[in-house]
Amino acid sequence: MTRLAGKVIVVTGAESGIGRAIALSCAAAGACIVASGLAEPALAETVGRIRAAGGAADAFCCDVRDAPRVATLFGEAVRRHGRIDAAVANAGVIGQQQALVDLAPDDFRAMLETNLVGTFQTVQAAARVLVAQGRGGSIVATGSSSVLRPAPRLAAYAASKGGVHAMMQAIAVELAPHRIRVNTLVPGTTATDATRALPGYLEKVAASLPLGEVVTVEELGEYVAFVLSDACPHLTGSLLKLDSGRTIG
Repeated sequence: MTRLAGKVIVVTGAESGIGRAIALSCAAAGACIVASGLAEPALAETVGRIRAAGGAADAFCCDVRDAPRVATLFGEAVRRHGRIDAAVANAGVIGQQQALVDLAPDDFRAMLETNLVGTFQTVQAAARVLVAQGRGGSIVATGSSSVLRPAPRLAAYAASKGGVHAMMQAIAVELAPHRIRVNTLVPGTTATDATRALPGYLEKVAASLPLGEVVTVEELGEYVAFVLSDACPHLTGSLLKLDSGRTIG
């Protein structure tokens, strides 16, 4: 498949899980990937898998909470490849589940700093490059179905991802005149290495879903690769739910 042939795409949080799956799927569709994250060995594995499959990728370690480093990430992507065409702001954390009455303000702020401020800094840096290039582009950020169907003990996480949902819709309006499409991926419970390690967890969740199965990271990766392609040039400002029906109703 060459749906993304010739495109340069920056993916944060690409060292594992959904981010790695997005990087692999976009590379398989022909894109050159700049894979970013905190864990250098895991990033090297992502890049190695892409290259082994005949794709193009390189790695850049970056903490999305560090605005100058995020700016350097995009500057380096342009230096290496001449431009960018799209960005996926996927880096984020779930953190520990905590009862509201026990949630420390500093823990709440830390969640916002990574999931909301970090996403803002990534999207802003991508937008600055895409606007300056003047050729349009696409930006996707990872939200959460927990915003649309909240669960107990996740107040900080839901607040951070709810902020991402609202922010991305506002940004979509602002960047539309530049032909930059802005959308939010909204995954449900996903089968990752972390969730598979919890005995019985995925089976219990699957039983509660209308389709009876949890989403895989590979499916999410393919979905984002399609959204970033030129197949849907008028898709912007959308909450892209892929959650096995969790948020129906």
